Amino acid sequence: MQALDPLDHIAINDVLCRFFLAFDERDWSGMDTCLAHEVFIDYSSSGREQASTMSGAEFVQRRRDAVDTLAKNHSFSNLLLSNELEGVRGRCNYLILRFDRDFKGEGEDFYHSCGAYEFRFGKAEGLWKITSITQRALRSWGNRNLHGGTRKADGQHTKA
Repeated sequence: MQALDPLDHIAINDVLCRFFLAFDERDWSGMDTCLAHEVFIDYSSSGREQASTMSGAEFVQRRRDAVDTLAKNHSFSNLLLSNELEGVRGRCNYLILRFDRDFKGEGEDFYHSCGAYEFRFGKAEGLWKITSITQRALRSWGNRNLHGGTRKADGQHTKA
């Protein structure tokens, strides 16, 4: 394993900051600039999407189609990056705070999650891009009905 250049570390950290902020601000074009043309996605640990490879544009469209009224705040910490033969590998912890701005139901008006992400990064046209995202959900709490990603089409809940 080779040491990662400090400037590459800063650039990859910047990609992750922009990626997570794009969720919070619903900046779909900004999110697209963070992703490679093809991206491996695995959200299966939270009971959501099974592992698959899709275009970056399809990933963004799926996030865009997940219409909700949640105010979100994504944060990450403990970023570790390593330079490997397949590219740069990253791991970080995450905390996602979600609050329903228009909540009128019963129960809590939030649904929060924490865990870890594993990423892969590669360069495209001289810029670092996310090529793989694996979520390792640790725990979620609050009103799971607020989060569209935890509901199946028939109204049954997936695990969280």
